[in-house]
Order: sequence, then structure tokens, then C-alpha cells
Amino acid sequence: MEAKKTSAAKASGRPEVEAWLSGVKPDLQPLARRIDALILQGMPDATCAIKWNVPFYGLKGQGWIASMNSFKAHVKLLFFDGSKLKPTLPTGKGNNAIDYRHLEEVDEKQVKAWLKQAEQLPGWLKVE
Repeated sequence: MEAKKTSAAKASGRPEVEAWLSGVKPDLQPLARRIDALILQGMPDATCAIKWNVPFYGLKGQGWIASMNSFKAHVKLLFFDGSKLKPTLPTGKGNNAIDYRHLEEVDEKQVKAWLKQAEQLPGWLKVE
């Protein structure tokens, strides 16, 4: 089961992201919360929002950099310009995302390195 949908498909701010995280399947919640924390550590100036019922993370004046989604058996971290990241993302659909099934799979140092690279790339759409 996917994370519970917030009351609005589009809502801005940490409270909405926290509500989304609380709706993640209990056994995947530590994984989703860790990925969320890594994004915020890696991009301390990030703006958060719920768009299309999932958390988006971006920078004002640059655009959306990453998003996360929760599924039945994994959490997906998506970089909007992920094909340009080095090293290439190892798993996930296409070359923009990585799927995590267990907390132990998250290489925190690598995720932060990808975030640093992603900050230097043009974001997607406009962050308000």
C-alpha cells in the first residue's frame, strides 16, 4: 500500500510532508524518514511540498530537485535530472531514481553526494 494521500494533492511546507511520512506503511516509515532527513541535511535550504501526493524537495529560483514515493515494498528517491549524476543511480525505474527496500541499503554519503551534484543542475519547474 502506498503512503496515505494528504487532503490536497498539492500542499506546501514541512507539516504536509510530515503528514505524508506518517502515512507511509509502518515497516517502510524508518526508511522514508531517513531519506527525508538526508535530503534536508544535504540541501538545508530546500523547500518542501506535496505535489501529486508525494513529497517534492527544491530550491527557490532553481526548481524541484528531488522527490520521494512509497510503494508496497520499497521507497523511491527520484532526482529530476538524475541521468547526469555520477556515479549513475544503481536501481529504480529509468536512470533518474533509486529504489530502497531496506534502511541498510541507503549509502548516506552517496545520497548526499548526489544531492550536492543535483543542486548544481537546473531544477524542474518553479519552486515558490
